Amino acid sequence: MNGMIEGVYEPVEHHWFHCEQQVDCKDSWFPFNREDSSRLEEAHKHGETRGVEEMVVATEGRRFDVRLKERRRYAVYWEQPPSEVRRCSWFHKGDKDISYTPYPEHTSLILEEAYMISVTLNDWTRKLEFPTGETVVLHSRMLMTQQQTIPSKYWISFPSASEQSRPRTVKRGLEGISIEIPEGEPYQVDHLVFMVHGVGPACDIQLRGVVECVNDFRDASLSLLSSHFKQSQDGTHMGRVEFIPINWHRVLHGDATGVDEDIQRITLPSISRLRQFSNDTVLDLFFYNSPTYCKTIIDTVASEINRLHHIFLQRHPQFTGAVSLTGHSLDLKDLGIPLGPRKKIMCLLKRWREVSIVYPQLAFQPQAFFALGSPIGMFLTVRGLKRIDPKYSLPTCKSFYNIFHPFDPVAFRIEPMVVTPGVDLPPMLIPHHKGRKRMHLELKDSLKRVSSDLLLSISTLRGVWQTLTTLPVNTLPPVASVGTTAALPPQESEGSRAQNGTVSPTEMKNISFGMLNGGRRFDYVLQEKPLESFNEYLFAIQSHLCYWDSEDTVLLLLREIYEGKGILL
Repeated sequence: MNGMIEGVYEPVEHHWFHCEQQVDCKDSWFPFNREDSSRLEEAHKHGETRGVEEMVVATEGRRFDVRLKERRRYAVYWEQPPSEVRRCSWFHKGDKDISYTPYPEHTSLILEEAYMISVTLNDWTRKLEFPTGETVVLHSRMLMTQQQTIPSKYWISFPSASEQSRPRTVKRGLEGISIEIPEGEPYQVDHLVFMVHGVGPACDIQLRGVVECVNDFRDASLSLLSSHFKQSQDGTHMGRVEFIPINWHRVLHGDATGVDEDIQRITLPSISRLRQFSNDTVLDLFFYNSPTYCKTIIDTVASEINRLHHIFLQRHPQFTGAVSLTGHSLDLKDLGIPLGPRKKIMCLLKRWREVSIVYPQLAFQPQAFFALGSPIGMFLTVRGLKRIDPKYSLPTCKSFYNIFHPFDPVAFRIEPMVVTPGVDLPPMLIPHHKGRKRMHLELKDSLKRVSSDLLLSISTLRGVWQTLTTLPVNTLPPVASVGTTAALPPQESEGSRAQNGTVSPTEMKNISFGMLNGGRRFDYVLQEKPLESFNEYLFAIQSHLCYWDSEDTVLLLLREIYEGKGILL
């Protein structure tokens, strides 16, 4: 451990932190991963020795740039206020604080100098008073405290002053603060996914924006890659999947369109909070079906995707992977799909009776489109399209996946519009990320099988009994043969299989799922949680917002993406 030999001073190791403002408007400090911190430290020392004016270091998967001279961290792909960055070595923490807070850099320099003198001279009676009112006392190598000097006359006016006057723990270096340094990300990006939010500015039940939700989605993907693809990562040059959010709500509701001001003038003053929520979310559905604002949405989404795709290629010049799209609660055309030859598109639009809109062209051909809780099937049906030609495929997108929660009130299936009429086929069940069905679903299936087997057994016994009672005595078979006949496994009829929603492997081979997903199935349903199964209506809204933090959804995307690269789970 640093500086533990009596009378010998060892310099402290610095680590870089960045500040983020939480929901309660309090600042929280988070450490960079070790690779990013090392690069920042190296650039800092290089700038000091060479006298460089400004140095910019890309961090966190090259999604952020840190300007060392400004000590500011800037987002690259989305709008976000710049956050403060510190080169940290000294930390303090109060009794009720959850984590340690780093001192400002100039304060850390003063503390480090005092610590060096105390270690060298073995003098631990030093008190450091700062202009802000704090007093730091160095009692020993392992015991250092900070005292907030507050005159007693203010204690009555400020009840919390007595708490603030309690000593705060002071630590030097990372060894004593028990902080978890995040793992670094693989530098190599194998696949790029643009994620587009649905109606309204909030994406999940916590009312977070698309940036925060995609950040959690990305973190989950990194965790699942290390846990489920570890063997592939160790044996091959496997990198990661990058997820980038696309925000179109701010453009539609910004000052450029003036639509919010127009809507506000005609909004009733009653139940203001509910009407504000309605104006931010539900009205997006009407805007989407308006020729004017629909074009604004489509142009915004397509241009933003192209812009960020260009920035991504500039920051990852060695990228050779494919690009996919993910949309939450969106129609296909909201993402500019189909995007193919103009003649083919216009014929398709005429057939579907779409509003005549010139669709922008993406700068790439997406490999796959993942629809999360999407009403695509409903939109096609209300536009008069009852059946999709099995030969039809998206002109420039090879794969399509319709992913939904069983209780999602917005989601609709699409497979019934493609398969042969009369075929009642349940959607594909998405495996749990821990490798099995949820316990309550297994129990439900077991009870269903037991009930079905019991009914078939009773039916078989009834048939045997009726046969025995109607046959003449001299024609009765021997007892042994009767027992053999009764022991034969009953054959399940086609009608009972249809009633139970099961299809035999032979029948499955004869079902055509069209070319939307290259002949494969594309309706995928998540497994509901045990608590959700008690009341479908209570969890309906939450079910529509669950995809952003669903590890099962993340694993499905990763599995389908890497299967295309020949890497199996």
